[in-house]
Amino acid sequence: MTAFDAERERNRLIAVLDTYLAALVSRDYSGVRLSPDLRHTENTCEIPIGTGFARSIREWWDKRHYFTDVETGQVVVWAAAEENTRQTIVGIRARVEGNMICEIETLCSRGEGEFFQPEVVVSGPDGLHDVIAPEARSSRAAMEAIIHRYFDGIERTDGEMVPATQACVRLVNGGVDANADATGWDESKQYRGYSIQRQIAEGYYAYIEALRNRRVVVVDEARGLIVVHLLFDHPADPRRPYSPVYFPDPSTVLAFEVFKIRDGLIEMVTAIGALFPYGIRSGWGDGEARRLAAWA
Repeated sequence: MTAFDAERERNRLIAVLDTYLAALVSRDYSGVRLSPDLRHTENTCEIPIGTGFARSIREWWDKRHYFTDVETGQVVVWAAAEENTRQTIVGIRARVEGNMICEIETLCSRGEGEFFQPEVVVSGPDGLHDVIAPEARSSRAAMEAIIHRYFDGIERTDGEMVPATQACVRLVNGGVDANADATGWDESKQYRGYSIQRQIAEGYYAYIEALRNRRVVVVDEARGLIVVHLLFDHPADPRRPYSPVYFPDPSTVLAFEVFKIRDGLIEMVTAIGALFPYGIRSGWGDGEARRLAAWA
């Protein structure tokens, strides 16, 4: 497929998804081509189209992020919406066959505080969608290996495993979680100014027991983007004496994560997610098994 054809297909996938986004607000699905075998989940639960978030949304914000995989027919949108009484961060994945939507996976994150900044989610980071030079691109297989090393490094509390630049910034629901300007912050937040490798090596993420059900849903080699959906388990029992317990009760986060990779290194990470009961399943199978043995 030529670059021109790939870009045309990318725009087509986005247009198909946009018909569904419009239908959510209008409550009119007549213009959306949905497969008779459509599977639709929202926050891990399988529910009928037109229920859940579809009943509470009032309008979309103007800005959105789209991520597409023209080889697999998958398209992901990150957006923000007005619901009845709140603002909501929304991630939606659709799998498209022809002009028909066969799968829809929705994540609604309804939060508050530093790690709930929908305006940042939909507007940044700068350069995320830039096309990168051909010589700086990685293959699909290489990109998948890179993100697994990132997740395995967190599981093993081994920062050296993580193939990221020292300046790599990580955003979580819009809040800066790595390489932030921590000037004036209290001691408990200083770690957010560290590099990702330092944070991991010093145990700041040792409270995460597993990063499971990893599913690579989009690979865009031209832009160096890879989108992964997965579950973070928090047992609420620190595995190391110096590990903080950020979540007082056992819990699992459903996360949609985007990585930008250039020259074989992760240079941006941005994620959206929401908290659920410990051990919850994704609704989409087990995905990639934990891969610790592969890096032993």
